[in-house]
Amino acid sequence: MFRVGLSGTNWTGKTETIRRFAKSYPELSVKTFSLSSLVAQSPFPMMEEQTLEGSRWMIEQVRAICQEDGAEIQLFDRTPVDILAFTLYAENRTGIDSTCAIENILEIVRCFDIIFYLPVSNEWPLNSPSNQHSIEFARKMDSYIQMAINRFNLDIVSLPWSFDERQWLLCKYLSESPIGRKGGR
Repeated sequence: MFRVGLSGTNWTGKTETIRRFAKSYPELSVKTFSLSSLVAQSPFPMMEEQTLEGSRWMIEQVRAICQEDGAEIQLFDRTPVDILAFTLYAENRTGIDSTCAIENILEIVRCFDIIFYLPVSNEWPLNSPSNQHSIEFARKMDSYIQMAINRFNLDIVSLPWSFDERQWLLCKYLSESPIGRKGGR
């Protein structure tokens, strides 16, 4: 199994990038996961009211997903890097130490073969609400994602803004993976 994730704040095109990739490669056994959809299921406060309990709950959900079999490729819309960013945000917001949660998140990050970061650009946000508060919070979370990548020296590949360039890079990395070599790509 090859595990790929897309990290980035809201409206950077993660879902659309995954949709286009899966449509381009219907012959591959790809299973997609949206961590954003899990947030709505959390029994703990998330997003702007993020708690460490919420982060721990997300860690367990992702750990369970990573133990699933059945697809050549697991493709994640958001990754443990996003959980790490929200955990750092919760730690700063509450003043509660998150060292244990961070160690668990970093362990899950190592389960990914590659994580791509989709940064904001001059064209950001895509399809965003007109709510300025939501845009400001998304920008804040982008800074936390960048902070997490730098603070923990994560091996993350930054994707360009253009969907065509993103598609090309995803295909390149996939073709160089054990899955791609097996399929003769």
